[in-house]
Amino acid sequence: MRHLDMGLRIRRWGEEAEQTIKCRGQVVGGLHARPEYNTPIEGEVPDLSRFPDEIWPDGETVTRLQPNLQPLFRTDFRREALQFETPGVAIELARDEGEIVGRLGREPIDELELELKSGPASALFDLAERLAALGGLRPGSLSKAQRGYRLAGQAAPWALRASHPVADDLNALIDDLQYHESCWLAGLSGAAERMSEDARRLLPMGEGSRWQAPLASWLQHWERSPDEASLYRSDYALFLLRLTRQLHGA
Repeated sequence: MRHLDMGLRIRRWGEEAEQTIKCRGQVVGGLHARPEYNTPIEGEVPDLSRFPDEIWPDGETVTRLQPNLQPLFRTDFRREALQFETPGVAIELARDEGEIVGRLGREPIDELELELKSGPASALFDLAERLAALGGLRPGSLSKAQRGYRLAGQAAPWALRASHPVADDLNALIDDLQYHESCWLAGLSGAAERMSEDARRLLPMGEGSRWQAPLASWLQHWERSPDEASLYRSDYALFLLRLTRQLHGA
């Protein structure tokens, strides 16, 4: 499944279980958009025949894929969820706490996930910004699965990379910043300076936007004190959310 850029999981709660396929999607800022398919499942082994035939890329068949399935990592977490509803809008807020376990080690899970069930994307961003303004939250660019693949040795090690050459591509520039943020969290020397460079490239492109001021505020603090607490400041979260919102036209 990994080489098809698809994720397969079995999720259990109580006596029930569900298998999910997540297909190739898009991540911008902290917004993850991926097609997914869910079906009930019994036992410990996924049953690919229960998914729609049209999701498989050309040349791939369930007959070939099914016998080659092997688990790569495990996520164990407790989820507490509540529904946020207003007229025409339904959003699920889920708090996940636990850990991801792979052959290379384990990492904690401590996430607040917002999922738009119905309504416009603008409602999702409105709620996310209200939460971000409280501080203590960091929009995450890596899903549980991406983190799990790293713990399974299925991803290249973090390494500083050249910035995207197109200076006015906001999607590329925010990707550079969040990539180097992951490098910094992994302890790579020079990553803090690369984050500053990425942010400085973004700053003049925000003229007249709602995200330029929080970016400027955060960058000033980051260049004085590049520590993990800086990544949980409300100005950093608001900058990322507002820029992502602009890119999605919401």
